[in-house]
Amino acid sequence: MVKESPALFDCSYEVLSFDTDYQGRAHLSALMNYLQDAARQHSIRDHFSVFELFDKGLTWVVSRYHLKIDRYPELGEKIQVKTWASGKFGYYALRDFEIYDTSQKQLAVATSSWMIIELNSRRPVKVENLFPDSLILPARILDDDFAVLPIVERLDYKTSFRVCFEDLDFNRHVNNVVYSRWAVEGMPQEVLFSSRVYELEVNYRSEAFFGDEIEIISQCPSSPEDFWVQQVFNLSTGKELARLRSLWKYNEPDGRH
Repeated sequence: MVKESPALFDCSYEVLSFDTDYQGRAHLSALMNYLQDAARQHSIRDHFSVFELFDKGLTWVVSRYHLKIDRYPELGEKIQVKTWASGKFGYYALRDFEIYDTSQKQLAVATSSWMIIELNSRRPVKVENLFPDSLILPARILDDDFAVLPIVERLDYKTSFRVCFEDLDFNRHVNNVVYSRWAVEGMPQEVLFSSRVYELEVNYRSEAFFGDEIEIISQCPSSPEDFWVQQVFNLSTGKELARLRSLWKYNEPDGRH
């Protein structure tokens, strides 16, 4: 657990029915939504939100995520999310997270990398001089230098989607959380009903917009301890939108009481 600091921000959530799966546990995308909302609230507190950047012709976009989950919270459970800006260098700003239950037992941790881009040119700008060092708590919850994720070398499974209106965020492109949902929906049925994700890495490489047709290709692990590897492509342009690597483990017993 990271020590208390003025740079640390925390907020609480209740796991609601629309956040949960058939076992009454939070969806992976729900966990990522909690992280995203905590980051949003923190940026508003420190006067560096996407809304304030918009006034300057800029916006936040996420580049990388790395999430490790110890336990999925259940329907009705209350959780606490802690987050902080953990570093800045060049074009990248780092943000880390912890999720706890009411007994202060750790449920999940995550680290992420963000960029600020110009709205018109979509080009990144350097973040080092955009916000003060006093907003940084230099503590990484996961020691990750965000090396390049692997590509799919053997096609074992593929599926396609079309970007829906509700997939879009304030920047009018696909929200980062949607990619985690696509990654789950892109898995074979037998995996979905026997396992769940306990580690996820995402490398966001390009934007997707309303109406785009998306294809996800997947490579299954060679052993239960290995990772699934996935790539997301825009079928109309051929652009690679994201790379993902995920570790799936067999489900715990049904969480319903």
